[in-house]
Amino acid sequence: MFYRRLGRTDLRVSEISLGTVELGLNYGIPSGDQPNQPSETDAARLLNRALDLGVNLIDTAAGYGTSEEIIGRALRRRRNEYILATKCSHWSDQELSTTETRKRVAASIDQSLHRLQTDVIDLMQIHGRTQPDIELAVIERNEVFDVLQRARQAGKIRFIGYSTYGEEVTLAALEHGGYDTLQVAYNILDQRMASRVFPLAKERDAGILVRSALLKGALTEKAAHLPERLKRLADHSAALDSLVTGSVRSVPQAAIRFVLSSPDIATVLIGTGKIPHLEEAVALSDGLGLPPDALAHARTMGLDDYDLLNPHTWGI
Repeated sequence: MFYRRLGRTDLRVSEISLGTVELGLNYGIPSGDQPNQPSETDAARLLNRALDLGVNLIDTAAGYGTSEEIIGRALRRRRNEYILATKCSHWSDQELSTTETRKRVAASIDQSLHRLQTDVIDLMQIHGRTQPDIELAVIERNEVFDVLQRARQAGKIRFIGYSTYGEEVTLAALEHGGYDTLQVAYNILDQRMASRVFPLAKERDAGILVRSALLKGALTEKAAHLPERLKRLADHSAALDSLVTGSVRSVPQAAIRFVLSSPDIATVLIGTGKIPHLEEAVALSDGLGLPPDALAHARTMGLDDYDLLNPHTWGI
């Protein structure tokens, strides 16, 4: 496993980290009758195997179903072996006042500490939504950030991050200056963060965590199970077969190597409930990335279609 510096946190994080939404929810593209969510026993085996393989960052969220509880039960005796990142909820179905929002965030932090069976969370991230007007207001008003600052002063969290959607909100979070890390979607088809966000993050020394490297499974064999209305996405995924050559033996490998080829990112979150998939991803942390010709070709394959690139719009 190779390790990289997570911006000004100075944490050394494994290039491959574990995303855990599938541990708490039946998440991903359906394929057949088998659920994507593993049993808690299998989830515990996966979490422990990740640490054994050198994965040292595990990412979860209060909104990931039972993920936090599962991690807390499975890894409470190995807490000093990994960097724990989670996300707090700042929104509800009803509009909240500033006071109510602050209470909600403070409660979310305490609940995460309890569920994760820990005294401190290494990285607490604001769990952004897909509505940019709401997120821009969160950044401008500072009400959520202030609560996180107080939690840091109290020793409940160590660093503050933001899990964002879209370039506009991510740039605003960077301009704010208070967020130590940004978690963003980035993959072969969605390269929108590369031109403006990554350079500014480097300038501000903010660490970049990448999610959606496999685009919720659309850059795997599961693309064949996408519904007809997403045929264009499936076709774009199939076109990535041109990157499978030499040491790159599959589209998922090409997709992960593409992200690892960027020196601007610290880690790529691999969301899976299956140990073989995790082991395959970890094996790609070898310092090689994509071969130069394949990387140059991959950089021409980005799309700019919001509805295709945002899984929240897929309806599955």
